[in-house]
Amino acid sequence: MTGRHTLRPLVAMLALGLTASCSPSPPPPPAEPSVSVPPIPGTGLGGTSRFQADPCTAVTVEQLNDLGFTGGDRSSDGHRCVTKFGPVAGVDTWSPGDSLRTLYLEHARGHDTGNHWEPITIDTVHPAVIVAIDENVPSKQADGPLGCTLALAADNNTLIYINAATYGKAEAGPWLHDPCGAAQKVAELAVHNLTT
Repeated sequence: MTGRHTLRPLVAMLALGLTASCSPSPPPPPAEPSVSVPPIPGTGLGGTSRFQADPCTAVTVEQLNDLGFTGGDRSSDGHRCVTKFGPVAGVDTWSPGDSLRTLYLEHARGHDTGNHWEPITIDTVHPAVIVAIDENVPSKQADGPLGCTLALAADNNTLIYINAATYGKAEAGPWLHDPCGAAQKVAELAVHNLTT
């Protein structure tokens, strides 16, 4: 004979089993956002593999001096090339290993791609995006930003990030109040250096 005490756990287990089997399945993952990515000319920059092996091949210290930067102390850890002009001004080049398509998708998803988004072209054909601008302090906004970072598409799988940090310093030459102009000029040199 089955008593009430024996049936209660059995009924509870059946109810639990039915609830678990009737619960809705997880929602499908959201669809990929539709993005329009600018085309990369041909197969990209022929010297991309050189840049990946040595990020300092994007631009020489002499070329930066020709742009108006003065001095130039260079260091590299194999992943990032840092050229300092005085204590704070500098130009860095590196590649985090992502592509232009990935950058556009991440931006469309609302993920952090930087504090700025301005698609541009270098030499009228090479797609790039200004992804970050280091704004000046409120009392010096008229002096322009302190730094600027752009991402240049080297090929379908590689972005070259270029950061120009001018901080209004004399060592930045004519770029002391225009770090985005400096970053774009460095990108032009990188395109030239990695094409030849």
